[in-house]
Amino acid sequence: MKTFNLSQSYPTQDIRKHTSFLTISLSACLLAAGLILLFLPEINSQSNIDILRMVAGSLMVCIAVYLLVFRARYQAYAETGSKICKKSLTFTKDQFPHLNKYLADYCSLPVFPAEGAQLYLQVIHSKDNRYAAFQLLTYTSFLYEPVTELCCLKGEKAAAFINSLHTSHGFHH
Repeated sequence: MKTFNLSQSYPTQDIRKHTSFLTISLSACLLAAGLILLFLPEINSQSNIDILRMVAGSLMVCIAVYLLVFRARYQAYAETGSKICKKSLTFTKDQFPHLNKYLADYCSLPVFPAEGAQLYLQVIHSKDNRYAAFQLLTYTSFLYEPVTELCCLKGEKAAAFINSLHTSHGFHH
């Protein structure tokens, strides 16, 4: 079963990887505290405090390594450095006319499929609402198939799109 990975089709000039220095510094502090706890001399070989100290030290080291390996970089909008969020909204057949009216301001829409029971709106946007990209998809035969072309919005147009999406569909960052 193939899933549609929309983030791979976005223009590379708009979204770039950024390094989170806050995460790196937090990881360094956790790593130092964990190693200190692990290498403190033992108080009493039969004490539960020594076991607790070693478990806490090991846990801190594991968390630090996880943060350094998996969370040190994130996707961000290239112009502002704002973090990118990904959302997916589902629309039923009853909502197609409203969806058509809503998205017509931003992209050209084909006739919606009569057989498809649901449409999915995949949205990637920056936290500061200065960038938004979306695509309308349908799910058929274990595949997400695009209904519309990718639409990228920047500046005030992107902010208006995200704000109207927030008010009309309860879309939160």
